[in-house]
Amino acid sequence: MIYRMVLESLFPEKSIENKPVEMLVVSAIVTAAAVFASFFVFPKYAGIITPLLVAVGMAPLIYRIFEVDEEEIDECAEKKNKAGFFLRHKETLLLFSLLFLGSFVSIFLISVLAPQSFVDVVFEPQISDIQAVQSLGSGSLVHPGVLGAILLNNIKVMMFSFLLSFIFGTGAVFILSWNASILAIYLADFARSGLYNQLLFTAGGMLPHAVAELVAYFLAGIAGGILSIGLAREKWGSPEIKLLLKDSVMLMLLSIAAVSLGAVIEVGA
Repeated sequence: MIYRMVLESLFPEKSIENKPVEMLVVSAIVTAAAVFASFFVFPKYAGIITPLLVAVGMAPLIYRIFEVDEEEIDECAEKKNKAGFFLRHKETLLLFSLLFLGSFVSIFLISVLAPQSFVDVVFEPQISDIQAVQSLGSGSLVHPGVLGAILLNNIKVMMFSFLLSFIFGTGAVFILSWNASILAIYLADFARSGLYNQLLFTAGGMLPHAVAELVAYFLAGIAGGILSIGLAREKWGSPEIKLLLKDSVMLMLLSIAAVSLGAVIEVGA
C-alpha cells in the first residue's frame, strides 16, 4: 500500500522504538486514512471497515513490536536476567497506549469537524453500539444483572483481543481501534453541541473504568501476540518458551483483574 510505504519512510521502526511518541502520529494518520477510504469505497460498512483497515495498516509495525517484546523475553531467559515483569513489557504497553490515543484523537477530531451527515454514515455501527450501552444503563445501576452483563461483555472483548492477536498476530489492533472510535464519537457529540463542561465532566467520570478496561485489552493483546510469535520461533521446553508462557499467563491474569476492576468501577460510578 502506497501510504504504508510513505509512513515507513517517514517513521521507520527504529525511529518509533527510540521515540515512542511517533506512534501517536502514525496511528492518527493511519486512522484518518482508514476513515476516508472506508467512506469512499465501503460507505455502508465504513464503521466496521475503518478499524479493520487500521489493523491492516499498522500490522507490520505491531508485528515488529511483538517481535522485540518476545526477543526481550529470550534475552532475559538466556542471561537469566532477573528484570521484572513490567520492565520487560513497559515499552510495548506504552506503544499500545499511544496507538489507542492516536486513533482516538483522529476520530474525535473528524467527528467534531466533519458534517453530521458524514459522521452518521461512517460511524453508524458505533452510534448504534453507544445507544445500546446507554439503554442498558438507563435504569438503576444497582440492578444485580448490570454488573454481570458489563463484566461478561468486557471479558468477551478481552478474550477476542487475545485470540485475534494469537491467531492473526495484530488482531488486537482491531479491538483497540473499535473502542477508540466508540469513545471518541461519544465524547465528540458533547463537543459538537457546545457542551464543553459536560464533555469534561463525562470524560472525567469515564476515565477510571475506561483506563482499567483498556489496560485489560492491551495486556490480553500483548499476551496473544508474543505467544503467537514465541511458539513459532522457540523450541518447546526451552527456557525461553517457559518464560514466555509464564509472562503470557501473568499478562492474562492481570488482564482479568483489570477488566473486573473496570466493571466494578463502572457500575459504582
